[in-house]
Amino acid sequence: MNLKKSLLLLCVAFCSHLLTAQSADEIVNKYFENTGGRAAWSKISSMKSTAKIKAQGMEFPTVIMAKPMKTKIALTFQGMTIVQPAFDGNIGWQTNFLTMKAEKMETEDSEIMKAEYGDFPDPLLNYKDKGYTISLEGSETVEGTDCFKIKLTKKPIKIDGKDEENITTYFFDKENFVPIMTRSMMKKGQGKGLNSESVFSDYQEVNGLMMPFNLGQKFDGQLQASIAIEKIEFNVDIDDKEFAFPEEK
Repeated sequence: MNLKKSLLLLCVAFCSHLLTAQSADEIVNKYFENTGGRAAWSKISSMKSTAKIKAQGMEFPTVIMAKPMKTKIALTFQGMTIVQPAFDGNIGWQTNFLTMKAEKMETEDSEIMKAEYGDFPDPLLNYKDKGYTISLEGSETVEGTDCFKIKLTKKPIKIDGKDEENITTYFFDKENFVPIMTRSMMKKGQGKGLNSESVFSDYQEVNGLMMPFNLGQKFDGQLQASIAIEKIEFNVDIDDKEFAFPEEK
């Protein structure tokens, strides 16, 4: 291969990379534009949702609360509150179904949650400032909708003491530029190696922002649970004590 042809191929490859990166940014920019604007997203300091979770043939009234670095999902079952899970900024914890007592997660799991919930309200918001990258990976039909496929690569996470890649793939509706689904691979537990898919639908306006009111959780394409949102509130006053591990008295 002569030098002229080599340089030409190199130039084409470089330009293709730039166009792909630009296209990915254009899609993400359209997403924020169509759902309320980056300025409005940046002003979200807290979020509280009331919902019903359906799983294993049962329905659970649920309250979901979130702030930067903090989250809590509290289900009601037979008059009891079951937390699955919570994170106070340092410690992850949840209710043990057998003892019905709160239990702290392993240190590594808490660190994974810290990386996850530090992205509130959206991992794609100011992603470059966080050291993340995005790329356009083509198209795919999801839930009957033609979607752009965007790969978000975050900082590695430690799994069993080793650094593992941390990738989430977003599927954006080509018409409205809203996420229809996200997909990532489970790194730990019984589902290790399975694709975890979150499906979003029934977008509604809440204080100028478009939010999905129906969410489905799938593992390798099989629906495991669904969430029907009844109400979403932004910038409500949530005491940090709500997220704290309940120490026994």
